[in-house]
Amino acid sequence: MAVPIGTILVQRGATTQAMVDRAWGEAKAAGERLCSRLLKLGVDEALLVEGLAEQQGGPGVDLSRSILDLSLLALVPRAVAENDLILPVSDEGGRLHLAMVSPNDQRLLSEVRFVSGREVSAYVAVDFALHQAIGEAYDARERGEEVWRGHAAGPGLPPLLAAVVPSAEVEVEISEDIILEVEATPLGEEEILTPLEEEPPPAATPMAAVEAPAERPAEVPIEVRPAGRRTVLVVDDEPEIRLLLERSLEKHGYAVETAADGAEAVAKAEALVPDLVLLDAMLPKVHGFEACQQIKASPRSRYVPVIMMTAIYRGWRFAQDARDTYGAEDYIEKPFRFDDVLRRIDAVLEATASRPRGDGAAATAEVERGKELLLASRLPEARAAFEAAIAADPYSAEAHALLARTLRSAGEAFSAMTAFEKSAELRPGHLPSLRALAALYEEKGFRRKAAETLERALGAAPDEATRATIKQDLLALLG
Repeated sequence: MAVPIGTILVQRGATTQAMVDRAWGEAKAAGERLCSRLLKLGVDEALLVEGLAEQQGGPGVDLSRSILDLSLLALVPRAVAENDLILPVSDEGGRLHLAMVSPNDQRLLSEVRFVSGREVSAYVAVDFALHQAIGEAYDARERGEEVWRGHAAGPGLPPLLAAVVPSAEVEVEISEDIILEVEATPLGEEEILTPLEEEPPPAATPMAAVEAPAERPAEVPIEVRPAGRRTVLVVDDEPEIRLLLERSLEKHGYAVETAADGAEAVAKAEALVPDLVLLDAMLPKVHGFEACQQIKASPRSRYVPVIMMTAIYRGWRFAQDARDTYGAEDYIEKPFRFDDVLRRIDAVLEATASRPRGDGAAATAEVERGKELLLASRLPEARAAFEAAIAADPYSAEAHALLARTLRSAGEAFSAMTAFEKSAELRPGHLPSLRALAALYEEKGFRRKAAETLERALGAAPDEATRATIKQDLLALLG
């Protein structure tokens, strides 16, 4: 259980127990949070944010000392910001940095990631301060202003994110068998420069950003598709819809395979390499959008076209983001007419039949050139080479990992974080990417994310000595 915020604030000397008791009684009567009442009673916002950051296991933001570029507000509609209490505060490194009351709300983070098309970094904020900042910032933008300043912010240009990094322990559940056998070792050049593409693709696993990791799906052997017929993999958690689509598509000459959840969809797409995947958005185990992304990340299934189906995420914006961010070819809203589904399946198959499948040779050449430049510390040229490799083959995990290494060496921590996340997504079991990503999370104060990533790294460790090293890193993080 997390330590109560009142206890943390008293232990840190931010306030007294008597003040906490008074504030707690007033907060309950007013239906508000303790920190909001303490802020109104005169406790400095920075001290409250430090306590919240310690409790939540991630960085916080002192809005009173921040300066915001109001153009960022275009990424989150005002109604969403007010309903969910989220505020865009920076876009450093191409990420969307959000002030939030509940920074560990993975459902909300997943939705923002989907709508904005960006990776998201969450910073805890005091409830009352955030509510005020949202109102003032959106009002200022509607008046045509370009900048919002917190009341205690000094002069300067936006964005100025007054971030607070937790300095105390973060509570993370870890296995009781953690032992101290070897000293933690730093991540070396040779570890990052190890080619990723030589590794066999790992079994599909759920994305931690969407929900808690589910059980790893059973290994699905590579299968042979029926000859002479195009195969559609139908994925829906409702048996009636699966059966309806299966019977209808078979009547129109398709071979049909089915899956009932996102994990099974990823595994079957890897095994079958069907001609098309008809994929529901709301799925158990692995969210449909993340399943689509994993299918597109696999070297075997990356070129399989995917049509998303949804009864929840409606409207042109969701449809466009499903295409741009997750790689879906089309987007069908439920309820649907089967003749429309059939027409769109035919159209997607025709449109993708002759599509280029990436220039692997060009990507490999740029990766090799970039490695030489990176080892020679010619960082701008190495970055250009790895970006060229990604342009030639967006699914090259090695190119993303090496770009991340280059960006990290250049001091662009958040850009490097995004590139490492992409590499780890494309090759979930690549240990150097996971360890480097965990180090970046810790460096920027995302201690809980760092611990989660190290736990993923434990599953990818090839031997007990490596597991012991990672366990040592976890213990160091905890204490």
